[in-house]
Amino acid sequence: MNSPVLEKLRFSWLNLTAGRSHADFSRFFPAAPANEYISLDLETSSLDPDTNEILEIAAIPIRDGRIYPGEALVLRLQPEGELNPDSVPVHRIREKDLERAMLPKEALIRLLTFIGRRPLVGYNIRFDQHILSRYCRKYFGFNLPNSIIELSHCYYRKKLQTQPESTTDMRFEKICEDLDIPVMERHTAKGDAMTVALAWLKLS
Repeated sequence: MNSPVLEKLRFSWLNLTAGRSHADFSRFFPAAPANEYISLDLETSSLDPDTNEILEIAAIPIRDGRIYPGEALVLRLQPEGELNPDSVPVHRIREKDLERAMLPKEALIRLLTFIGRRPLVGYNIRFDQHILSRYCRKYFGFNLPNSIIELSHCYYRKKLQTQPESTTDMRFEKICEDLDIPVMERHTAKGDAMTVALAWLKLS
């Protein structure tokens, strides 16, 4: 886990450098209130984090142990290339669904301004972090700076405490089943982010 002092210094540096390079980031990373998190999920054009494109982003605030889906940020992004037809049945996003989608840079500005310094909660969150860092480097010259919380790690630690000798199934659906959490709109960014938020709060 990041040291609070080092994290504060990192964000202060980013505020300074980003403000110099991008006037629209004059309030780039506002300080995060205590006990606030963001449940984050991406839908992408493929499973290759080095080449795929973001099609949809959902970010749902968690504040003082409550989820605020009414404040969620949900964005669709225009891909540069054509959609992989093999991935469409998974995320159910078609090319015509993206006709009015945002340009990636504009979407990233909105996302980063929305999440501020808040930690990001997700399932396989390093995958999302890697992709968002790739986009951030392309447009702004730095990696996504937010700390991350992996749902499956939280679940594993909980199971280790209660059933240390059992084999733990870390699949998303199995975690939700064991926690008695409904899987909401699977493989949509908002549905997965909402499900992760519910599961994480139950583990907290």
